[in-house]
Amino acid sequence: MRAITSNHETQGELSLTKALGEELRQEYPNARIFCNRCISRSPIFRNCWKETFGELCPPLQPEMDLIIWEPPVNGEKEKLRAIEIKWFWKGNGKVNQSFYKGIEQTLAMLQWGFDNVALWQLFDQSFSDQELWDYGGRTWLYVHNRLNLPIDYTMLTVDSQCNFTIVQMDWNNYPRVAWKMPLKEFPIKWRRKNPFRESATIEESSKHPLLKKFINEANFLRESLMKWLELPGH
Repeated sequence: MRAITSNHETQGELSLTKALGEELRQEYPNARIFCNRCISRSPIFRNCWKETFGELCPPLQPEMDLIIWEPPVNGEKEKLRAIEIKWFWKGNGKVNQSFYKGIEQTLAMLQWGFDNVALWQLFDQSFSDQELWDYGGRTWLYVHNRLNLPIDYTMLTVDSQCNFTIVQMDWNNYPRVAWKMPLKEFPIKWRRKNPFRESATIEESSKHPLLKKFINEANFLRESLMKWLELPGH
């Protein structure tokens, strides 16, 4: 596995994202997985937006950490999914980051018409169980319990050799950890769907012009992204 070579936040997250991409490709050989892609910088894409909607392309997600395309299988349609990666580390023995880091970028990816989007927060192996609870545990509660956001959330720890471990808190016994499991042994589950891909939202959009416009934009972005990635059938 690729070792982390820099403590700088951006370089650290780039290294971790690439390492995650490598591991997921091994676990899901039929999927196509892309790391750190940014279609919104393409002048061809921005010109196509202007021709389609008659207006300048708005600010969009600067970069997508992980994009996962799964081919059609057993009568199911293809799936296009995205994961936002955020890395937590300690500077001088202290955590100087907010527990909710990454939520805003993850929500922004819903605009791209992904079937599902997720936030994965990665914690340095030096984090204690209580620190994992206070950061990752609070994020899980914030996303799924208090706000019920349409995004998935996963907490992982990572060591210096980029070995990733899924962490599940014991919600009835603060600050205990219920279990830990290597990522390679844990099947990824997508529980929350993008509301802009749901039939109920699409039907409701007929009554709301702005919602209909947003859904049309999401469909355009999804198809443009799949063409740009040269995915089968696009």
